[in-house]
Amino acid sequence: MLVSDVVRPSPRFPWKTLGLALLSLLMIFMVGAGYLISWLNDVGVFSIDKNKIKELQHYSYQDNSIVFDRNGKKIGEFFDKYHIYVPYNEIPTHFIDALVSIEDKNFFEHNGIDVQAILRATISRIKSGKFGQGASTITQQLVRSIFLNNEKTFERKALEIALAIEVEKNLSKEKIIEIYVNSMFLGNGAYGIGAAARRYFAKDIRQISPAESALIAGLFQSPSRYNPARYPDRARRRQLQVISALLRTKKISHQQAVKIRKEKLEYKEYNYVNSSAAPWFVDYIQDLISKMPDPNLKNAKRNGLRIHTSLDMTLQQLAEQTIKSHNSNLNELQGRTAKIRVPQSKSLRNATIEASMLVTDPKSGDILAMVGGRDYQKTKFNRTINALRSPGSAFKPIVYTEALSQGFKWSDVIFVSPVNIENYRPKNTKDDYLTETTMLRAFYRSMNSPTIEIASKLGIKSIIERAKELGIRSPIKEEFGSALGSSDVTMLDLARAYGAYATGGILTEISPINKITNSDGRIIWEASALPARQKRVLNQQISYLMTQGMRSVLSVGTGHSSSDLSSISAGKTGTSNDSADNWFCGYTPDLVSIVWVGTDEHVPIMANVTGGSIALPIWDQFIRSSQTIRKPRDFDRPDGILEASVHPLYGHLVKGGTKMYFLSNKGPEATESALESIENASSGGYRNVFQH
Repeated sequence: MLVSDVVRPSPRFPWKTLGLALLSLLMIFMVGAGYLISWLNDVGVFSIDKNKIKELQHYSYQDNSIVFDRNGKKIGEFFDKYHIYVPYNEIPTHFIDALVSIEDKNFFEHNGIDVQAILRATISRIKSGKFGQGASTITQQLVRSIFLNNEKTFERKALEIALAIEVEKNLSKEKIIEIYVNSMFLGNGAYGIGAAARRYFAKDIRQISPAESALIAGLFQSPSRYNPARYPDRARRRQLQVISALLRTKKISHQQAVKIRKEKLEYKEYNYVNSSAAPWFVDYIQDLISKMPDPNLKNAKRNGLRIHTSLDMTLQQLAEQTIKSHNSNLNELQGRTAKIRVPQSKSLRNATIEASMLVTDPKSGDILAMVGGRDYQKTKFNRTINALRSPGSAFKPIVYTEALSQGFKWSDVIFVSPVNIENYRPKNTKDDYLTETTMLRAFYRSMNSPTIEIASKLGIKSIIERAKELGIRSPIKEEFGSALGSSDVTMLDLARAYGAYATGGILTEISPINKITNSDGRIIWEASALPARQKRVLNQQISYLMTQGMRSVLSVGTGHSSSDLSSISAGKTGTSNDSADNWFCGYTPDLVSIVWVGTDEHVPIMANVTGGSIALPIWDQFIRSSQTIRKPRDFDRPDGILEASVHPLYGHLVKGGTKMYFLSNKGPEATESALESIENASSGGYRNVFQH
């Protein structure tokens, strides 16, 4: 006899099976408790928090805020968590079938609790000895997600069941589905099915296929475990489970199931439009909204604002392409900038050459294009609104505007000599010293000492006041160097000022946002009516004289390389000390375009460059290309203007001279000049200076 025949081990007690049975019985008991709580609530003995039910009845969906251009094209979005709200009637039927089949096949029949599923799960657990299929309904999952937590306690589960029953009494099945599919986290940073369709397939939810629906529906059980971006094989297995569930519930035929299984899923990384359409502009819009006091605009990242802006995507793309087309020239200059020390290093590198462009409509104040730099991926700093830079001679139109307003004339003669005011000694080119010049010639050749001489007669305070009237919001230092553009301003400042010349003296407040609505189209905020944003800051005649002066900049002055454009536009070059800032500020009656090229580090470009040589070519290319988009027209000529042919040096009327414009009662009267006779006698002959 063997020992094993005498000593038999006692059979192990089935503790696990008993535990599972007790847990299952406890679940049935909790269901009963939930029903009891609901009944007691109905008869008024016990009260469930009614605010929770009301919260669902008036559920506030989180949704991304979307930015549109002037033609309704989406150009950006911003969000706290990535949501895209999808109303029930826009959810594909094949997605609802997939979700209900895998998560809650009796959803449209039960009252919030699926007793059959609970009994099925209980029997399955006892038979298999494992925790198998779950029994929570979609309604329970929704209640748990929004109001409760995942604590495994009797009280929490009983309350979940009671709340689910109450929710079903107060909300339609469609509403429950809508809230559920829009609020649940589905992995990869996506909240709701609209966001998941974008994140995984780069599609609108309305465009997804039945196979893609099956995959997204499978994520609700465990978005982290089945995240296709990280675990595509797991996601595929889960998708097949969903397809099988659809077949069991007879939502699809066997033939359809085979077809859906065979469809190859193509995951695509969703590229946010923010970084490709008008990135600096979208950032600017987001910053503006965050500073608006209207309480309806708070939490803009999650309340589904629809922001309709003034941006013209055609002009925006043109502006971006224009700057990119000059990259080779700008890269060449990169090697000729001053050396700067690399932060936290002993090494040196060349300063960074950057370029930016701002385009506005002077009549409406619309921002039409905004390019804040050469590459948004490298630097998100927006130079059109945040960079304070020296405008150099681009500020001079303000000085000459004040001069004309105080009675000066373009034909007034100034002797060009070294000037020392308050220990400030501006420089001119050598050819301009010790010669006479008219005020117009001093302007279009951008001479410094005549400008300072004029400024000293006007007074720097009056020039600063004029700058403020023309829309310069940046502080201007009360020193004569400011007359030559030594005080830093923004591109937005210059766009306002040059816009006032383009409109014949009317300053229009720049307004990049036309209106803001909620996702249902109700207007929350709207820009002020145009008359409320406009103010006359110059009379038409002075404005026209300045426009003609700036046309001369193009025709014979520092912008003469674009002389043919003087027939449709006007503008002014600007260059700061050592060419750290280089500008061209130009306009037509319908378009203001400000271009800046310089070093981010405010250090010199070690090359013979000016606004006319590196900023003007960019402006030139843009304005030529834009003519097919905005047909050019001539500037309106007001009454009270006199046109005359004037000697560019000595200011008297002369045949074949420089064309100048005057107020009709303040034109030049002299027909000869003693200065000209002296000059001709001393030089031994006549000099032709009419075009210089």
